[in-house]
Amino acid sequence: MKKILKLFVLVLLITFANSNIASAEITKNFYAYQVKNVNIRELTSEINNTLEAYKGEDKLKPLENVNNAYIYSDENSSYFVKLYPSNENTNIYVVSNEKYDVEQNELTDFLTKGGYDFDKLEDKDALKEYKFDFFTLARKQELGNFYISPDLVKPLKTGMKKLNNNMAKDNKKTSVFPYTPDTEPINLDCVDTISFYDEDAKISILQKEYRLKQKENKYVHAYEYILTNKNNSSATITVTSERVAALKDVTTESFVDLDRLDLIDTVGSFPPVVVLTAGTSLLCSVPNWVRLARITAESKRFSNSLPENYELKQQADMRILVLKYKDDPKPLKFNIKFADGKVHNITF
Repeated sequence: MKKILKLFVLVLLITFANSNIASAEITKNFYAYQVKNVNIRELTSEINNTLEAYKGEDKLKPLENVNNAYIYSDENSSYFVKLYPSNENTNIYVVSNEKYDVEQNELTDFLTKGGYDFDKLEDKDALKEYKFDFFTLARKQELGNFYISPDLVKPLKTGMKKLNNNMAKDNKKTSVFPYTPDTEPINLDCVDTISFYDEDAKISILQKEYRLKQKENKYVHAYEYILTNKNNSSATITVTSERVAALKDVTTESFVDLDRLDLIDTVGSFPPVVVLTAGTSLLCSVPNWVRLARITAESKRFSNSLPENYELKQQADMRILVLKYKDDPKPLKFNIKFADGKVHNITF
């Protein structure tokens, strides 16, 4: 209890010590559109081709080291644009440091001219995720003329993570779950689907990406791989990856959940709102077993070990479920050994 009170006092001190930024220009204009029946790979290709072909003074540039993101910046304004997959559709998230006409602007003019069918995005879960991504990105690099407050509660987040770990140290650690076939339906929003076929191995792979329902969706997405052996020979499958998320990583990230303090970037009444938000977030950061049960139940089925020496018969398929970090989703590496001695390695 003393540690909790100390951390609560800490966030109040940080809040009032930085209250002078309340009068600064705040980034608070967030917009999103959905382009229908065009997947993200088609749309980004068209956008990049248009940018390359443009001969005028183009101030919209791809953002380095960030996929499908662009930045427009001049002496008066800045716009951040990022494209997200939405299965057969594409979502476009826009942040500006000034108000602009949501119905007609450079982006909507481009979409209209290209004959795209688009509308305002209404998916609240997607909007929350995209906003969290923006704040995380904005604090890591320069984004034009945006004003984004520093992560004032980083010391508090670190303290809460230590507190959570101390409270859990006497509990039994989560074991590594062995790979087991999973045939149950997945009741999550599918945001992207990609297929691959290796002609030599006669192996097809279908990859689906899902948005989780609990707060871990800010850090990880769930992936489903369906591998089908269309060869006339059975195969032994071993799958590896440079990096996938484990259940313990997901629960740790979810506990350190003070992101609601990001509201300081979008409101004008700075001190009062932060006080109220800090109190709520602080309590939510203490391990709550109801919350933990929901996070664990959702993430556990995607946290099994990857298959090793799994026998896949001819004309049969197998399903692999994994969690990947959104900031750096690594592919899976499939080592496929057929009964006739042939070996194929596929990275997808």
